[in-house]
Amino acid sequence: MVTCPTNVILKWLEHLNSSWALEDSESTATREGAFALYEKLLQNKEVVGISQQAQHLIGPRLPDFEHESSAVEEREQYLSALLNSQQNLARTVFGNSPFAVALHMRLVSLQRIFYALSNKYHDRFRPGRQVQRQSSDSRLDLGDALARNTRIKSGTDVLIEMGVKTGLSLLFALIQQNWQQSRLDPSLSLCNDVLCTACTIINSLPPLSLANENKIPQVGLDCLAQVTTFLKKMTMPSSGADNEGRRLASELLLGLAVQRGSLKFLLEWIEVALAASAAAANASFAPEKEGMIGYDCFLKSLEQLKHSSNTYVDNLQNQELKKTPDGLCSLSHAAICLFEESYYQAS
Repeated sequence: MVTCPTNVILKWLEHLNSSWALEDSESTATREGAFALYEKLLQNKEVVGISQQAQHLIGPRLPDFEHESSAVEEREQYLSALLNSQQNLARTVFGNSPFAVALHMRLVSLQRIFYALSNKYHDRFRPGRQVQRQSSDSRLDLGDALARNTRIKSGTDVLIEMGVKTGLSLLFALIQQNWQQSRLDPSLSLCNDVLCTACTIINSLPPLSLANENKIPQVGLDCLAQVTTFLKKMTMPSSGADNEGRRLASELLLGLAVQRGSLKFLLEWIEVALAASAAAANASFAPEKEGMIGYDCFLKSLEQLKHSSNTYVDNLQNQELKKTPDGLCSLSHAAICLFEESYYQAS
């Protein structure tokens, strides 16, 4: 069934920009390639069809000229309505022709690819240019600029920000308190379940869902920074967390770094992993002498990183990861392996 080009709604999904940026725009030169890309849009529901309205195909009602003579304005209005009806009918017929449908598929597919490329390579520079232009034109001092930025936030935004930040602070305090209580009574341990659920949610997200910070509100960025700071502390043996809690914190921190897709966050995780592994080796009260991380979780993060950067070379042979019977691997070896993978992708 062919779709009229005018009877669709375009709704681009931001988390699919990375995959669309890798598509070859020259594939739309053939009808098969354009059809395959358009089918991808339909499957992702980025193109939604609208039911065709046939009311405009009904011609204008014929006025009664049998007993009364028609005025010139009435005849002109009737002829104009007839011409519009014929034009709509011709547009509908030719819009559903094979050529028009193929052209529609090509244009929509190219529009999606170019939107992804623009979003990936150009949007990140726009806020900087806007800030620079505003600062050069306004010539405001620092106090006026701060007052202006404060006025931008409405009362609702402030309440939402306060609620989110205080809620996160309360959650972190409860997790730390629960870890302390679980030492006395292991049946009270609930914080590891919370971290495990968070890891499952992060792993289920599409690749690079948190990469475009221009699309994330400031409250979301503040929450990510607050969560990252908490997880960094929880990876250390001195945090009071048990072995499973420190491992889940490391895995969740790695998942967030991979989803954000920046070398900065990957290097931060490597630094935290090496510091946590060294602290576990030097701590006399630590049950294990070396930090650990889930073997399958780390390999999945590496594969996601390779897929996002469109590189599929296996570099694990340079740094061998040994899997323990419990399904874990050394945190320090994982950090070195991730460092090597970052080096190969950057070179």
